[in-house]
Amino acid sequence: MYADPTDMNAIRELLHEILRNDPAPLHLGIDLGEIEQGRVSMSMTVSDFMANSHGICHGGYLFTLADTTLAYCCATAGAPIVTRNAEITFTAPAHTGKTVTATATRRVSFGRNQICDVVLEADGHVVAYFTGQGTTPPAPKTQVQA
Repeated sequence: MYADPTDMNAIRELLHEILRNDPAPLHLGIDLGEIEQGRVSMSMTVSDFMANSHGICHGGYLFTLADTTLAYCCATAGAPIVTRNAEITFTAPAHTGKTVTATATRRVSFGRNQICDVVLEADGHVVAYFTGQGTTPPAPKTQVQA
């Protein structure tokens, strides 16, 4: 699954194809929003099962939303990626029933790597900041028959 990064229609098709085959975000109800070159937004409504013992969204679900949005932002370069490393800072709670929107912006690309910042918001308030690095895996090597 690859696309010409200069063809935004092809990029949109690529991202929607990735989402159709991406079980974790589909299971969590993560929706693909705006798609621009180097910028993507995704959203998720916080369900009761996502709550922790404090009655707010468990940070792992917010991390998953941010990580997913990073991957789709990086894929606007034309190829799917995996996250190499990431860090999140939680700034406010996200309550059940609320929709959290994550917006990822690519900051730099080098080789097969990209670094993105992701801001997560609910009800107009920032609930977390996330920074991560995505990398395009090398193409699988073909096996030579002996």
